[in-house]
Amino acid sequence: MFDEIDLKKLAKLTSHDRAFLSIYLSSPESLEIIERRIDNIRKLFKENKDESKHFEENIKLVKDYLDKDLYQSGSLCIFCCWLLDYFEAYPLNVTVENIIWVDSSPYIRPLAELKDEYENFAVVVADNEIAKIFLVTSAKADSEEKIKGNIKNRVKVGGWSQQRYERRRDKKIQYYSREIVDRLIELEKKEEFRRIILVGSKKILTEIRSALTNQLTQKLVGEKALDLRKGENYINKEIFDLFFIEERKSEKKLWEEIKNHYLRGEPAVVGVDDVLFSSKMGRVEKVIVNRDVEINGIRCRDCEGLFNRELDKCPDCGSTSLFKVDLINEIVELLSTTKAEVDFVDEIEELKDVGDIAALLRY
Repeated sequence: MFDEIDLKKLAKLTSHDRAFLSIYLSSPESLEIIERRIDNIRKLFKENKDESKHFEENIKLVKDYLDKDLYQSGSLCIFCCWLLDYFEAYPLNVTVENIIWVDSSPYIRPLAELKDEYENFAVVVADNEIAKIFLVTSAKADSEEKIKGNIKNRVKVGGWSQQRYERRRDKKIQYYSREIVDRLIELEKKEEFRRIILVGSKKILTEIRSALTNQLTQKLVGEKALDLRKGENYINKEIFDLFFIEERKSEKKLWEEIKNHYLRGEPAVVGVDDVLFSSKMGRVEKVIVNRDVEINGIRCRDCEGLFNRELDKCPDCGSTSLFKVDLINEIVELLSTTKAEVDFVDEIEELKDVGDIAALLRY
């Protein structure tokens, strides 16, 4: 699962030549498509013997892996570099685009997008009878825990008896809600998640919300009353719909935060030049980038300099041995080593107008 893949470790891997091969497969049937691309890449590398050799050796490593029949279903990503004696393959439980990428480092941008889109979140599904708490990681629910409520619905008994019944019932709900919150606190100690979603009985959700600690309240992003008798498929759909609605809201909120900082002359930058420079300096806290943007840059084979423009020779060392790179991938690599966050967003027009990428800075 992609939440277990260490992007920081991958981001530190690099070579002078385009010696890394990155492959993303949506399914085993995608191998035919990739084969055609492999043939075309061979033709393009005819003039560069070193990179041609790296590519062929990498393809052998990939074929050796696939010949073991380890890949039978789902999506898969592979990173390999024969030159550095490196090979890793990761099964993915969400569909990815078919990609084959040759570069001086692993192509981790698709994984960064997946990690952003499917970040961990905790879910509480609760009604009078039972509460289920689970963590959603890599778009899959696990770590389920159940808490019994056994709280009877309101009944009419009349007079003082009714009032005593209501008080007892309310106390049961409070104890029940506190136990749910205690379990959330325990989950937070063991697992990392930035968001909490509550669904189920309106009364129970209200009590849970009021019992949350300040820290957990800050993570609460969604709440919806649902009839839990409608079944698991219905509940799961509602949970993910709610999560993605809140995800879109948080993206817009981040853009507004960066924009307002920039307008006030506070630590924020817009455009790829300034974001790249700030990323190299380790000053970036959060980056927002339009998901489908493509920005090419140039890297020098000799000194590994990275530049955001077409060049005939490296301005740092004078070398003419240059090749194109995906600058967004390069920025993601830099940010992965400094624990900065990257949000890939559906196109925001204002962000597009200032270069499709912006950042909130640490200083």
